[in-house]
Amino acid sequence: MNMSENMKDTLKLQLIGTDFWSRPVYKDQHGQLWKDVTLGSNQPDLCSVVDNAFDGEPDMQIRRPFIILLKEGQVDEIKRFQYQMLDRYRCDCDYYLGYGNRNSDVLPLKDERKLIEEMKRIWLSFSEEEKPKWLTWDQILEYEKAMCSPN
Repeated sequence: MNMSENMKDTLKLQLIGTDFWSRPVYKDQHGQLWKDVTLGSNQPDLCSVVDNAFDGEPDMQIRRPFIILLKEGQVDEIKRFQYQMLDRYRCDCDYYLGYGNRNSDVLPLKDERKLIEEMKRIWLSFSEEEKPKWLTWDQILEYEKAMCSPN
């Protein structure tokens, strides 16, 4: 089989949403629905869907080559999770500095420095155009100063 025939057989999948069980649902160029039973991990495991219904159960594993197409501006599931974690950590910092009474036990990592370092790591993992507008590097440094400096 030559390369053009191989590309012709490749399914082109477009994300159309997430089902009731948080599984990403894709539609191919033929209208067939596919579900990622790994819930959007780095290594998708795609299955056809019973009755081709959006909330239908996963059925047979995909056996053809496929590519997942992203719409312009669409954030992949990994980045989405990183945005969620970064926002969660931002909320944890606000709580720690307010009603949490500077008690490190209210932090998910139980350590102020570890939390700030994780926030920095996530923030730096984004490209310039992906960096969140709702949390700047300077704000992370302000959290670090407020949480990690001796009073």
